[in-house]
Amino acid sequence: MNFPVGPEDVKVVQGRSTGLQVVCSCGCVNFNYLDPQDTLWRCRNCRRVLSFDFPRLLASAVVLHKQAAAAEAAATPPAAG
Repeated sequence: MNFPVGPEDVKVVQGRSTGLQVVCSCGCVNFNYLDPQDTLWRCRNCRRVLSFDFPRLLASAVVLHKQAAAAEAAATPPAAG
């Protein structure tokens, strides 16, 4: 894993809003949701910087997630019926 993390390193999660999940190299699972007041995202255990620009990382990860979902849907054959 590289630090800061990239869109391909995180998982898009749905909760109270759209957010991101990543497992740090220290083993800590980190969740973060968009907070316009704070763009810095740190591991809650080792305090390593996960992202200097969380809003941009979130936007990039959501786009990547939607592209992957669309590609998966296109690759799935239609159900016979």
